[in-house]
Amino acid sequence: SQFRRLCRDDFLNYLRVREWQDIYTQLRQVVKELGLPVNSVPSNYRSVHSAILAGLLSHIGQKDADKQVFTGARNARFSLFPGSGLFKKPLKWIMVAELVETSRLWGRIGARIEPEWIEPLAQHLVKHSYSDPHWSKSQGAVMASEKVTLFGLPIVAARQVNYSSIDPLLCRELFIRHALVEGDWQMRHAFLRENRTLR
Repeated sequence: SQFRRLCRDDFLNYLRVREWQDIYTQLRQVVKELGLPVNSVPSNYRSVHSAILAGLLSHIGQKDADKQVFTGARNARFSLFPGSGLFKKPLKWIMVAELVETSRLWGRIGARIEPEWIEPLAQHLVKHSYSDPHWSKSQGAVMASEKVTLFGLPIVAARQVNYSSIDPLLCRELFIRHALVEGDWQMRHAFLRENRTLR
């Protein structure tokens, strides 16, 4: 009863504190059974939230422009619960612990995340699509724009990647047309000089 009174005096919810204590005890017990070492130094924000994110990949959301609505996995649209401490903060990406549907879909217990944290954790779930393969004189290779999506949500919009491992036949054709025929490749190889002379 003294602990309950202490929580009330400090404006803490007694049941939430008890839940946290139970989860903490269970995690320590599992770590001990597995023989994993316990950190002696507190972990940083990214490490903790990346570990949680690995289990909540379907609970991520990207904020829509000019709205308080997030687009989530499989095009689900949810709002951050108004009681959240993040409700009025300018977030671009968020992860929520639970999605609750009442009058509309609410995301509860949210945390700010960065989109670059998602791809390494979801390698087995992401889909890659490529567009605009073209010869890049500066790179000396065929480049394309890559789009990476997770459950339909774009986590990488337009990343330039080397296209040679994706479609080697098209790359060969573009290399011959642009680099060799049009001379759009600045190298000092003997065969290149002979090729220019022949042209």
